[in-house]
This record gives sequence, C-alpha cells and structure tokens, in this order.
Amino acid sequence: MKKPNDSNEENKENINIASAFRAVNTVNQTVPENTFVKVNYQLKQFDLAMEYNPFTSVFRPKNNGVYIISATISFFLNTNVDYRARIEIRVNGQPAIAIDNDFFGPINFGNAVNVSTIQKLNAFDRVEIFAQSSIAGVIGANVNGEISTHFEAARFPSPS
Repeated sequence: MKKPNDSNEENKENINIASAFRAVNTVNQTVPENTFVKVNYQLKQFDLAMEYNPFTSVFRPKNNGVYIISATISFFLNTNVDYRARIEIRVNGQPAIAIDNDFFGPINFGNAVNVSTIQKLNAFDRVEIFAQSSIAGVIGANVNGEISTHFEAARFPSPS
C-alpha cells in the first residue's frame, strides 16, 4: 500500500521531494536612507538539496512546488527618531510580498522585522531578500538568541 504522499497518481510525479535551507547574516550590513539593499545571508546552516548560494544570497529551487519562505532582519539606528523599516521577498526580481514596520518614539534597542509567505515557485526561480529604511541604519549580524537575521525556505509535499 502506498503512502498518501509518495506520488501523484495523475501526473506520476514524486511529490515528496526534500527541499529546505536556512542561512544567517554574519556581518553587519549598512542600509542607506530610503534605498533598497539586498540582504546578505553568508552562512548556510543547512541546505538539503543544494539550492541556496551563500555567495549571492539567492535561493533557486530545483523543483516546481509550494514553498514557505521566511526572512528576518534585526535593524539598528544610531539615533532615536521615528522610522519605517521594510523587508521584501522578491521572486525573479519582483516583490512577492513585503512588510513595513513603523517605529515611533525613543527606541533604545534594535528591531526585528520579519516577512513570510507560502508561494508557488517554479524550478530555478530566483528568490532574494531586500530591505529598506526611511532612516540610515545597520542590519545586525546574526547572534543566536540575541540578534535575528536569517533567511529560510522549505518545500511542502506538493505536485510539481
């Protein structure tokens, strides 16, 4: 007897393909005022299907399917002013989803901004993370348990 997710009988395709990665930022990254920057995630913590390139910070799935994609930046300013921080997931150069966080009043600590989505991707789509702020600041290097700057994706069992 076949397991329910071993294959797609209609298309005869394997739908239980392992695909998942997680990477973190290892170096503080400057964000100029009102300028989109590509977020770098240089340290690959794991990559089940060798689909993430830590040198370009690009995820390129090998298979069509439905993926959960998530990215977080920890953002720091050198001043206490109201500001907006934005993070985007881009697929093939186009924003797939973006989140804006507005911060008001004196803030004496960094802020984490997260974006996530469930997205149908095609094989070899180019998935990247971009950030922007209304005030110049720094994306902090990941420090486990203290500063969160990470990018991850995983494929749901799904037909191609």
